[in-house]
Amino acid sequence: MVQANPYDPTLIHSFKEINQRVLDLSSMCSSLMIQRAKVKWLKQGEEDLKYLFSKIKIRQSSTKQVVNLFVAFPGKDKRDAINCIVQHFQGLFNSPPPSSLDVSSFPIGNSLPNFYCDILTDYVKDKEIKSSVFSGASSSSPGPDGFNYHFYKTSWHITGPLVCKAVRSFFAKGYIPMGVKSTVLVLIPKSKNVESISDFRPIALCNTIYKIFAKTLANRLKPIMPLLVKHNQSGFVKSRISTDNIILAKEILGLASKRSRHKFFCVKLDIRKAFDTVSREFLISRMLQKGFPHHFVNLIKACISDVNYSVLVNGALEGFFSSTSGLRQGCPLSPYLFCLVMDAFSALIDNGDFKGINVDGFSLSHLLYADDVLVFGEGTIENCLCLKRILASFSNATGLHVNLTKSSIMFPKSVTNQEEICQILSIHNISDVITYLGIPLSFNRLKVADFIPLTDSIASKLSGWKASLLSFAGRLQFLKYTILNSIAYWIRGSIIPKTVSKFFRKVCSKFLFFGDCNAGKKLHLVSWDKVTCPKENGGLGLPSLAALQYAFNCSIIIRMYNTQSPLAQWLSARYISPWKPIPSFASKFWKAVCSTAVVAREKFSFKITRNAPISFRWDHWVNNAKLEDFLLLQDFNFQFPNSFSDSLVRDFISGDNWMLPMCFSSLMQLNIHSVNIEEGAACLWWDNKKNYKHHDFVLDFYKNHPTVTWHNLIWKNRPALRYSCTTWLALVGGIKTAEALHHRNIQVPLTCSLCFSHQETVAHLFFGCQYSFSIIKALIPGANGFLMEPSLLQILGWLEDVNLRTADEKAFFSLIICCCVYFIWKERNQRRFCNILNCYNSTVFCIKKAVHAKVSNWKSSSSLLGKLYAGNAFNI
Repeated sequence: MVQANPYDPTLIHSFKEINQRVLDLSSMCSSLMIQRAKVKWLKQGEEDLKYLFSKIKIRQSSTKQVVNLFVAFPGKDKRDAINCIVQHFQGLFNSPPPSSLDVSSFPIGNSLPNFYCDILTDYVKDKEIKSSVFSGASSSSPGPDGFNYHFYKTSWHITGPLVCKAVRSFFAKGYIPMGVKSTVLVLIPKSKNVESISDFRPIALCNTIYKIFAKTLANRLKPIMPLLVKHNQSGFVKSRISTDNIILAKEILGLASKRSRHKFFCVKLDIRKAFDTVSREFLISRMLQKGFPHHFVNLIKACISDVNYSVLVNGALEGFFSSTSGLRQGCPLSPYLFCLVMDAFSALIDNGDFKGINVDGFSLSHLLYADDVLVFGEGTIENCLCLKRILASFSNATGLHVNLTKSSIMFPKSVTNQEEICQILSIHNISDVITYLGIPLSFNRLKVADFIPLTDSIASKLSGWKASLLSFAGRLQFLKYTILNSIAYWIRGSIIPKTVSKFFRKVCSKFLFFGDCNAGKKLHLVSWDKVTCPKENGGLGLPSLAALQYAFNCSIIIRMYNTQSPLAQWLSARYISPWKPIPSFASKFWKAVCSTAVVAREKFSFKITRNAPISFRWDHWVNNAKLEDFLLLQDFNFQFPNSFSDSLVRDFISGDNWMLPMCFSSLMQLNIHSVNIEEGAACLWWDNKKNYKHHDFVLDFYKNHPTVTWHNLIWKNRPALRYSCTTWLALVGGIKTAEALHHRNIQVPLTCSLCFSHQETVAHLFFGCQYSFSIIKALIPGANGFLMEPSLLQILGWLEDVNLRTADEKAFFSLIICCCVYFIWKERNQRRFCNILNCYNSTVFCIKKAVHAKVSNWKSSSSLLGKLYAGNAFNI
């Protein structure tokens, strides 16, 4: 209408009014969204790690350059490029069949005990199916049908009976419709700089109903995997730890470098597109060979066969093709099935003519983590030819081929025929350092330069927008759950040099307190040693690198005695006991373990079991003392028989009885017979407890540090992290008050910005100032009982002594105190730096709003908030 009559004043006026109304509504909508976002942040914020890190990821993805899939196809238009992408993955998942399907040439290895056959094919109960559904992540990506686990969880009262009926039908008939198995391939770049389509990893998005079928099977397969798969494989097998392989590899390489008369080599094999090209026929034949029941194998076959794929390209599904090979990276069954395939490699190399490294009766030929293969062997021509034949046989049967260009090999300096070995294996990438599972390995001692990938990674994570946009509490969470986890992984695999440790202290301290890890010299009011103390000792609970190393060493000692992993067997065979005097040939890692064992000795206690690898002489297994020390208390002339120095306790046990040599003195036999032989597998306990946690080890590291009485009030019972952190800073002297700055020769006005009558100190601000004391009295009228204005410590001590009915009430008043500290400090800074003054009633109103936002989702919120708004009518 306006276009037809552009000069009509009535239409122009109406048009302006409509535009203004649209603008007003848009402004109101934006204001509502901003307020809702603030409320959500106040409710969740830094405490909810999932919420916090989802925000971080969203921010990262919004600033990251979108990876262009079409960069791999220069000169082609969009349609042609899409066709090439689809054809690439169609060829990948339809790899040529293996030239040999005869599994009889592969040793069986560990076969399935008959007892488990019935368990695998037993009737499926509703409880088992429901567990498979509710253990899935609600936020998981859906498959082609668009439904994820959240849909099935929330509608379980409707869909549950139908899902259970479908799963039982599958278990009975072994049939899944092809549409249910249809899968979407999402292409994830392996690195930031991709150059070809092979640089993308195809991740399968399966229909959730199919994943329920597969997860039910996987839950039955998971407990028996340790019985079927050799200990060399540490990936996807319960109770096996990947970093044990790294430590064992370092130990083996360190020893090989010292034995110049023996020639060894270490080769890291990269398997090309392992999950995508593995032969399904070989997997089925291998499962039957290992004794799986035919019905269970048919169920597995129904899951992995007749799978159709589409590729997700720029948000659209492209292509629809069948497949004849490969396992889906995204199917719950795939990790376990792939481990069964790689176990065939373990059986082939261990039962053939290949010679691994043999030291003091301990033999090792290879280590596995899924498809990451590390092979150790004697550096002879015959041995290399044998390895080549094994790899050829494995490739011909499984369809898994070694990528020779990405594989690498290492030699100690004593090996002179390096070129010949490389020529036989067709691996020409000779390196001094090999990266295995992200950790550098070498025959030589690692240098500081080998830790550059770690330092660069930490520096890049700490820099950028995170530093400037996260609050102190957000930076604390980021350090605790991202940075320290990265560092802890390296600690589990190597000894961190002092230079690198100092670097971490410096950048982490600057990041936490100033939000800039590249800042120059800054005023640190709280030492990093104080920050890294547990909360019980007045710190923030960020463990130091020394504490992490101590905790890891403690876990190594326990696993050495309580597990049968290759690392545990190596340490027992090589060193006998961590309480034995350190031998001259000990590695740096073992020396660190021994020093930890001496410090934590009183925490470790032994329980004598039939197969316990307890040292007869060196371990404190007799009434928490070494046998030798225990006997010396009774007979000063006692001498331990040297022929039994390296013997184990289990060597003297037959059944449930002690079988001691006649050469043992009567006193020695009497004391040994007084020790009971118990049932069970765990022979080493921590603090008289069978089960332990990593945090227990960290606390023991700080056992000599004094504890504080206020940590329960500000950290436990539903803390609000932002307010708790400010309160912690006030308690440990980390707030830059006028007195703290003046004490360090920084000239600032000393008068309190709140009352303008006293010198500004921490004790005065919280709550010696009339302004701040009025606030605490308005929110907790019971504080009127103080004859004089109290300090923050006095308020917390008073709250600790007050008799409250429930834990929620104590948490509620602790939250109020922490909020008071936060908003009083905020008001002080606004007055001093922004010239904005608020009366104490306005500050009280802000505190009530913050407390309301935090408490509103508590179960007892109605009664607690009633007390908050009751004013002087309520007293503690």
